[in-house]
Amino acid sequence: MFSLQAIADLSLDRVFGVFAVAAICFIPLVVSLLQRLRHRSPYEFLPGPPLKSLLGYLPELHSETSLKDYHYTMTEKYGHVSRLKGGFFGLQKDALYITDPLALNSILVRDQAFFPESIEFSGLFGVIHHGNSLASVWGAEHKKQRKMLNPVFTAAFVSKLTPMFYRIAYQLRDALTSAVKNNPAGEPLDILDHLTRTALELISQGGLGHTFNSFNRQSEEFEQFHEALKTVLPMSGRIFFVLPYLESWRKLEPIWLRRFLSNAVYYLPWPSARKFKWGVDTMHPVCRSLFQKKKQILREGASLLDESENEDGKDLATLLMMANSEAEEEDRMSDEVVIANMRYGFVLNIFSCQEAERSESSSSIVLGGQETTSGALSRLLCLMVNDHDLQTRLRNEINGAIKENGNDPELDYKALNSMPLLDAICREALCLFSPVTFVWRDTSEDCTVPLQFPIFDKDLGTERNQITIAKGTPIYIGLAAANRSTQIWGPDAAELKPERWLGKNIADGTANSVKMPGIFSNILTFLGGGRACPGMKFALLELKLVLSVLIPRFEFESTPEEIDWRMGITVVPYVKGKENEGPHVPMKLRLVPSASE
Repeated sequence: MFSLQAIADLSLDRVFGVFAVAAICFIPLVVSLLQRLRHRSPYEFLPGPPLKSLLGYLPELHSETSLKDYHYTMTEKYGHVSRLKGGFFGLQKDALYITDPLALNSILVRDQAFFPESIEFSGLFGVIHHGNSLASVWGAEHKKQRKMLNPVFTAAFVSKLTPMFYRIAYQLRDALTSAVKNNPAGEPLDILDHLTRTALELISQGGLGHTFNSFNRQSEEFEQFHEALKTVLPMSGRIFFVLPYLESWRKLEPIWLRRFLSNAVYYLPWPSARKFKWGVDTMHPVCRSLFQKKKQILREGASLLDESENEDGKDLATLLMMANSEAEEEDRMSDEVVIANMRYGFVLNIFSCQEAERSESSSSIVLGGQETTSGALSRLLCLMVNDHDLQTRLRNEINGAIKENGNDPELDYKALNSMPLLDAICREALCLFSPVTFVWRDTSEDCTVPLQFPIFDKDLGTERNQITIAKGTPIYIGLAAANRSTQIWGPDAAELKPERWLGKNIADGTANSVKMPGIFSNILTFLGGGRACPGMKFALLELKLVLSVLIPRFEFESTPEEIDWRMGITVVPYVKGKENEGPHVPMKLRLVPSASE
């Protein structure tokens, strides 16, 4: 038996053992902390928002309510290169928030190899897409996927989708017409619900060759899939604390451990994480099943064009699969990557690790395409509800184009892009209200970038015309902030002025013809460089075609309720004071008599 002294010694050993383990664990942390505290930030000369949290800049950067007072005003308050102060008592590095045109040209175009996607971004979308889609890879793999995808999104292919897009737009028009006629009291309608159903059908039929029967109010497939879609992106904005770990976590081996940890999320007392995972788990089987169906048709030698649900032409997923099957062996993508990119287009422009080792690309086509299109259309109509003169001018332009088309309301791709006011309104809305607020980049090497707008260094007493970005610095590219900079766009940058685009060259829309590195109309909404949005033409066709159907038929009027646009991965509208009811855009509609009525 142990003596009392032995028991006392054993207890002391345990106490000292605990202290020893604690010392082993925490001494390196303390040393690192002291080193960080002694190390002066290389960006102390830069202005930036004050530190409001021990967690650093992350909570405010990702806050749902930070759109107006943080992102939209960043350049006006702190300039075009701003310091975001790190937290965790100095353990988190400072970051840079950049909107300077020349600096962005280096980051996105000239020196893009030194500024890869951040692990937060690639990890998040790698999990959302169940694998390595275009949004989750870099270097040679990104070039290979981009080479395969670029031809699919050309004007030549996208223009062939116009007849199918019109059929969907007519379903929207008919649904709204019925809603207005059955509403004699003129109560507001939720235009977002109708536009969401339209956007999902546009991207699912045009992108995947599949319909969710979105205009059928009893469609369980639509309800479930749409609920997952509208859950994933907002929830991903709420789990930003774990984003730095998703890239390594999704590649964790062995696979059974990854699946076990993935399923354990459902038992965590963290509602956002559970909803996020449910959304991904719900979306993934749909894209996977559709891919297998199309692959079986191809394997049997049948014509994918004949079998496609899009009778007017091949949907983008079909084109991608055919191009991939015909590519050289070294350029060909695996089935898993094709599925991930199909899904990438869906989400273009989540938290399931079950079979996450299978990087499936089809899910990517759906999410971004649906969320950004419905949001952009809602924004466009919200901008016009208080400007009936603008609605009338646009209606006259569209009706004039229809008359020139032999009174055929189905305008072709060229005609839709030849209406100056329609084009200007779309450009202005996409400039003022970028659906994606910012994107992330890492810095892989020390790199010096030039500045369009010099920065005054108080310590040196001189202006800096360039800045050195240290290796390891997180970079946040402010798409929305750059699009609203008064130094770039002039004093009326935040005002709705479609005329800034009329009769002018692209660069003339900016103040002093400042050149931005964006691929569309000198703005950053679709980004620029090698990682620019490939679905730009697809998105613009959706916007212009739907407006060309709605504006001649309806007059849109505002309601007393205020719309609060909140930030997630994309920007989402809520009725102020009714956020718990979910996204809504109430609006009054009045039928415009047609010439035959």
